[in-house]
Amino acid sequence: MKGQLGISRILWFALFGSTLLYILVLEHTTIDAAADWRSLAPMFAFGAVGSASASLFAPRFVRRSRSSGAQSPYLVALILSLALAESVSILGLVLGFMGAPPTVVLPFFVVTWVLMILRFPTQPRIDAFAS
Repeated sequence: MKGQLGISRILWFALFGSTLLYILVLEHTTIDAAADWRSLAPMFAFGAVGSASASLFAPRFVRRSRSSGAQSPYLVALILSLALAESVSILGLVLGFMGAPPTVVLPFFVVTWVLMILRFPTQPRIDAFAS
């Protein structure tokens, strides 16, 4: 079980760290201000709500199915929830590339970070998922 906690934390830090890299990329990229980000922002926000919701609820479906083969159901649920959470920041990243200001982009990242922090792997969470 201790090995599973280590693997879970490595995955968590890798995906959390990638969102920080996205912000660095945005800060050091020249943006074409002619892009029309305003028309996509509402659709991306709607998509972000869907991804965030799926990130919260998907682990419940993994727990119920228990058909993940040789993989740990907890790891499957963790990867799935973190990937869905990360997709929210990717939508913000795209808006940033299109020229959206930080006041529009950063909320996407904040939602991602909150979702990821809620899923930080601990031994009690792994044990609770197995029971």
